[in-house]
Amino acid sequence: MNGRHRVRGVKREHSIIPGLLPILEQLAQSPAVSAVIPGRISVTRAGLPTLQLRLGTQTITGFKLTARRGTTAQEVFVVTTDAESVLGFLRQEIKEFVE
Repeated sequence: MNGRHRVRGVKREHSIIPGLLPILEQLAQSPAVSAVIPGRISVTRAGLPTLQLRLGTQTITGFKLTARRGTTAQEVFVVTTDAESVLGFLRQEIKEFVE
C-alpha cells in the first residue's frame, strides 16, 4: 500500500519530532510492519535529554509507541498483524532508543 503521504513506509502528512524519522524508517523495514503512522505531538512536564521510545498499548491493528525527546512527546501507531515479531525487531535492531 503506497499512499500519497507515505515515503519508505512512514506516513508524513504531519510533523515528526526531530531525530524520530530515521528510527521510524528503520522500523518500517521490518517485514511484519504494514505501516508506521506518527500521531499527535504534545508537551510534557519532565524533559528527557535523548530520544526514547516507550512501548504503549495494543490496538486493533497493531500497537502504539510513545516517542519522547526534551519536553515533547509524540504518539506513533504501528500497523502489523504480528506484534510480537515487531516488538522483537524493536528490541534487537533499535534497542538504544527503546525503554
